[in-house]
Amino acid sequence: MIRVSWIALLGALWTSIGWCQAEVAPGKSERDAMRQRIDAVRKERTAELDAQEAACWSKFAVTDCQNKVSLARREMLADLKRQEAHLNDADRQEKGAEQIRSNQEKAAERALQQSGQPEKGSGTTAQDRQSVVDDKIKKHSKPPVPAASRAKAAAMDAQTIAKNREAYAEKQRAAERRRVEREKKIKEKGPGAAPLPAVTP
Repeated sequence: MIRVSWIALLGALWTSIGWCQAEVAPGKSERDAMRQRIDAVRKERTAELDAQEAACWSKFAVTDCQNKVSLARREMLADLKRQEAHLNDADRQEKGAEQIRSNQEKAAERALQQSGQPEKGSGTTAQDRQSVVDDKIKKHSKPPVPAASRAKAAAMDAQTIAKNREAYAEKQRAAERRRVEREKKIKEKGPGAAPLPAVTP
């Protein structure tokens, strides 16, 4: 009992140290070190709690002992998850700040390009950039289709449409013929066999 309370006190102390350190936004390497420390604490505490749980089997009140160990395990895991969540929040904030910086830099570059001023350090002018854009447009544009081939494609499409409609109508007629034949066969056979007599118990 005394050992469990000392472990709980040690865990609370460890948690408060972790929270105090986590309140200042640590750098990436510090966060990685904290994650490694959290993993080490988790493994160490889990091994201790597993040993305590195994020791519970030698006691008279097995269930009560196991409940206390389970409570200590849940508290320890919840605390470590809170610390990890705090580190993950710091990671997200850092990535968000980097994304904002990147977006601002790109917006500044676009504004420079639209204003027609050359970028710092680049020897290109607005005329050079425009010629590059024109070359790309010429390279990727499709050649014009002659009017005769367009008319042929349209006629071909009309012929294909007519054939498809005729094939569909033929399928509909064949389905109707099969339905009529099936009904005719059913009428010729009659009502079918008489039902089986009911069995009485």
